[in-house]
Amino acid sequence: MRMSFVFMLLMFSNSYAVVNEFDKPVNHPPIPLLDEKGFNVLASHNPYSPKQSCAGSGCHDYEAITHAYHFEMGRDEADDNYGAKRGLPHLVSPGYYGGYTCMGGDKQRVLAKKVNTEPQNFADLGSAGWVKACMSCHTGGGWAEKDRDGIRYDEKDPADIPLYDGDYYERHTMNGEEHLMLWDWKKSGVGEADCMFCHADFSTLQLPADSGLEKSLTPRRARQAFTTEGFFRQAATGLMEYVVEKDGKNLVTVERAMQPNPGMHGQPGEGESIQPVLDEFGMPKFNWNPEAFDGSGRAVIPMLRFPGNDNCMACHRTSNSRRGFFGFGEKASATLASVSDDPSVDPAVDGVLEDDPVDDVHKGKTYTDDNGQTRDIENCNSCHSKQYFKSPFSNVDLDANHDFPKGNSDMDVRNDLDYAPNAKSCEECHINSKNPVIPSGHDTLLNAHRELWKGNGDMAGYSQDSLTRVTQTHFDIVSCQACHINGKIKSEKSQAPLQILFRYRMAENGMSTMVPYNPRVRSYWKDKNSDRVLVSTELNSVYEKGTDAEGNDFGAIVDPLSGETVGKVSARSGRHGLRFGSPEDYETFMALKSTYDNLLRMKGYANPDVAEILTESNEYIISHNTRPSPDSVQCEECHERKQSGAFSSLLSPAGIMGAANTKTIRTIPDARLVAEGNYILDLEYMKIQPNGDVTQNVEDILFTTKVDPFMTLLKNSSATEVIGKFRQIKTTDILAAAGPELGAMMSADLPSANAFYFSPNKGTPNLRSMIAVVDSNAVNTLLFPTFRGALGYVSGAEAIAQDILTTRGYGTLRSDVFYFAVRDSAKQLVESFNGASMFIKVAYKGTKTDLNSINAVVVSQDVSVVTALPASELLMIQAATDGEEGFVILKTTSPGYFMIADK
Repeated sequence: MRMSFVFMLLMFSNSYAVVNEFDKPVNHPPIPLLDEKGFNVLASHNPYSPKQSCAGSGCHDYEAITHAYHFEMGRDEADDNYGAKRGLPHLVSPGYYGGYTCMGGDKQRVLAKKVNTEPQNFADLGSAGWVKACMSCHTGGGWAEKDRDGIRYDEKDPADIPLYDGDYYERHTMNGEEHLMLWDWKKSGVGEADCMFCHADFSTLQLPADSGLEKSLTPRRARQAFTTEGFFRQAATGLMEYVVEKDGKNLVTVERAMQPNPGMHGQPGEGESIQPVLDEFGMPKFNWNPEAFDGSGRAVIPMLRFPGNDNCMACHRTSNSRRGFFGFGEKASATLASVSDDPSVDPAVDGVLEDDPVDDVHKGKTYTDDNGQTRDIENCNSCHSKQYFKSPFSNVDLDANHDFPKGNSDMDVRNDLDYAPNAKSCEECHINSKNPVIPSGHDTLLNAHRELWKGNGDMAGYSQDSLTRVTQTHFDIVSCQACHINGKIKSEKSQAPLQILFRYRMAENGMSTMVPYNPRVRSYWKDKNSDRVLVSTELNSVYEKGTDAEGNDFGAIVDPLSGETVGKVSARSGRHGLRFGSPEDYETFMALKSTYDNLLRMKGYANPDVAEILTESNEYIISHNTRPSPDSVQCEECHERKQSGAFSSLLSPAGIMGAANTKTIRTIPDARLVAEGNYILDLEYMKIQPNGDVTQNVEDILFTTKVDPFMTLLKNSSATEVIGKFRQIKTTDILAAAGPELGAMMSADLPSANAFYFSPNKGTPNLRSMIAVVDSNAVNTLLFPTFRGALGYVSGAEAIAQDILTTRGYGTLRSDVFYFAVRDSAKQLVESFNGASMFIKVAYKGTKTDLNSINAVVVSQDVSVVTALPASELLMIQAATDGEEGFVILKTTSPGYFMIADK
């Protein structure tokens, strides 16, 4: 007995050879698979419901899990005015749901707004169309399950659906004509979160022998076979067909037969193929295998506790061409090539490291976390899973938070989670951990770099006492990735190189550092007078298919007013029909512009003047495939040598951080288009060349992003509004941070052990200096985790605000006109804080130092009530100084608009 116990301890100890027990599939306890109504699928023959099966038993908090950003992708942040506040009125959210999608290029499809007063304002797709187009990758839950108000689609009463609601209407093609019609969510079902998409061991998936298919589908395609046909509730069972229980038996088979191919876009298909058989209700048939279940109708399914590399890359495979990242599987392992012609010589003994751009030096290494737990670095979890390093003796967290750690990424979904916590970063493991990993054996990473550079002669010509400072400067300004990731490719097949550019990004420590990236270049058409953006459906509506004498397709540009053909562009067949090219000469471009102007005239817009705007929607950060130190960027790639032989401290224009690192991002028909304002370069570092090339270089990019280190077109690093959730904090920590004097004034209103606070990490400097704190009384503790705050200021409202202040005798405006809107889980405005007061730190531009010299003016959310707070609710003031705003700390019982005035 003692020997068995000792062996068990050794098995889970850090000295045991296999440290990644968490990566091994484990047999999930026996579980019945239930359909949406809670019936066992063996009896109902229906598709299984992940929600009922995983949460119906009370084991997992399905609602909390599916509220994570990987499921929501912007649904919970969506607002019809979201994009308008950021100069992009066609977008409704910061995430892929309603923001910039990962697909579509210059004609990406746009999500319809929630409220559409008439059909012509309905964008390309409603929510159902988004599910059809995107749920092959996205796991379900979030926007595939609930509308923008948090209501499950199939539970919405059709009588309560407003006309053209973007969550419930969809484009349907009938007899060649397109109509806006209600989507039948009760028939299609919703896309519940497919737990197995992440937690199935893909290496064990197998096609049932009686499936009727000749070869297996990928997990994505298995789901997509249903979603693209509008069978959303069946998607999870589409993947489950390949999942086997503990004895290797398939759980279910989709019934199939040879049938006519379904058509697309309302058109009949051609030929026959193996297709799912539909029942009398038009639903796919499923044959559940009783032998895969026990006598109680339960199955034991092997599952991964943490998603494997293949699970992650099933969706993130787009990182191949965008980031030069091909996953953290076996191909990322370093390989050794023999230097000997003798075939008997083992390369592992006598070999050199192959120069393989898909390798990562971390693959297979071992890391010990600050808690003493050790793991081999074999997959994405080492950096991106919160509990991967927890003790194996800890209880299983059945409701683990699924907000994977993320840094300041190239998409804006849930910005409040940036660095909170961060994914394991270079700095965390190599500098800030209890036992930092420093392969050279030096006591600090800084000393290791300094001595390495000294040994290489890179510091020659610099004084001894300056070497540490020079090294620290690099640590402060240049990210680790900028030097240690290079030689990337876009495709393993072609080995096409990926040109790496560099920009500033806000790091976890609040400093701007240079990071490697690859821009996502797109264009869109916008009316310069009304700001109306043309969506994909409108962009394509002016084309008609034509065929030339050689049988090649082209797109004829047809003016919607005259009906005349005014030009033509290339065309090619795509998954969603013909894809039309861009004008190839000045005349065709201007004809297309005139056609779009007329299209808007027909829709009631006065004096339209559209232009094509070229921009970068996302800045794809490059963070993987770290190369060994000898293969890192060398000093001469960034700096020139002076006559003395020493490296100049300045960046060389000819280096990778200079003007010589130039990329041609687009070629347009004629440079005149830019000069005339018909083709607009959206970013100041974009330059037009005489031959029509649009270029950008790293020197200009660094100059621009040093001031505004934006990562997406939404430019939330300088936005006038910041949204996010409240975080819980110990009251003692808040009071300690406030200091003795302020803490004493706040303590009476913070009687609970914890408080909730809202602190922006994005936006303009005046917003990033602000904070709001409220007590976590019994009611707030239940509600505030579901609340979302929006802190911002009304640009251009100073004159109106001053008129109000003058009329009421409140003084001279000395702040921006701020607002703090708090909304509940149904996105309804919260009028009060359940009896608690909220402390708000407000940016102040004045020079007063006495609270009696100012008025803190609060305006109700409906702008009907304007009052000055009593002196007892003003707690602290700090005057503005040259180049830096001051602040006022006030106390209020309700959110709304607020401003500071000097009496």
